[in-house]
Amino acid sequence: MSDELRKKASQAKGLHDLAKAKSVSGDFAYTLAARSLESHMDELSQIELTSETSPAFEMLDFRIMAPHLKTGSAPLDLVAKLSEEVRKTIGYAALRLMQGGINRKRVPKDLYSELDLRLAGLLPGSSRFIISAAANRDLLDDGLSKGAIERVFMVLSSLGRGEEFLSSINVLGPSSAKSLREFLKLIRSHSAEAEFTWKYSGDEVLRWNGNKEALEAITSALEVTEIIEQEKVILHGKIELLSKRERIELRVDESTLIKILYPKSVLSMVSELHLEQEVTLYCQVTETENPLTNESSIFYELLEIRS
Repeated sequence: MSDELRKKASQAKGLHDLAKAKSVSGDFAYTLAARSLESHMDELSQIELTSETSPAFEMLDFRIMAPHLKTGSAPLDLVAKLSEEVRKTIGYAALRLMQGGINRKRVPKDLYSELDLRLAGLLPGSSRFIISAAANRDLLDDGLSKGAIERVFMVLSSLGRGEEFLSSINVLGPSSAKSLREFLKLIRSHSAEAEFTWKYSGDEVLRWNGNKEALEAITSALEVTEIIEQEKVILHGKIELLSKRERIELRVDESTLIKILYPKSVLSMVSELHLEQEVTLYCQVTETENPLTNESSIFYELLEIRS
């Protein structure tokens, strides 16, 4: 528990004990005060519980700010819809991370089980939805939940513009992008602003502040941006970069360096490659277009290592 939270809890307990003692004499006002303080103490306990730091979980704090949410309560349908869109956004991002491809329509149950997404708490200020995901990070501090969440924050931080947005959308995938769009549209439909915080093991990893302008910019870009499958090609060249973070850079001639994304499902094959090796790679070409900015980019995804 933080020092500030501990101080508030101590003050609440002291006032509660005083009100409880006064209520014994039959003073109804003190009885009501004691009940109110009990509720406040329960609230502080919940905040403590959802703020606990554990390396077992990635913690996501979605704060939705609107005048009608200041009490800390929220319409039940809003909670249900937001939770479902977060589930699908992270689920589809994890599916693309693991298996690649842009046309997968269903997240397998075992993948959701591995993510273990849970609504860990509902807190005031205005309304905060605390969602946890199983971390399961490896010795290189990498994990499925981390990779999926990271891809979502990449889109948000791009503000719907430039090469950063096109690249982040391609990496996230169309199904996850669609759910992220619906998530942001729900927030906008309540004339709200947002603040998203990602924490791991007590440390803040990333924070995104979504004022109304930022929400509109990203939602509008997500509405119109398309990922279009082009042809499949065979590329031959020399490896200049190999990254465990799903990236290969292939030098096909003196003036052309191609960046290639690969899913974790082919990591075992990619790990057998080495720098300066000449290889032949079979790749899917996709084009990502943003009509709002008249920008487009070509991306490559590894399908098969031919030699």
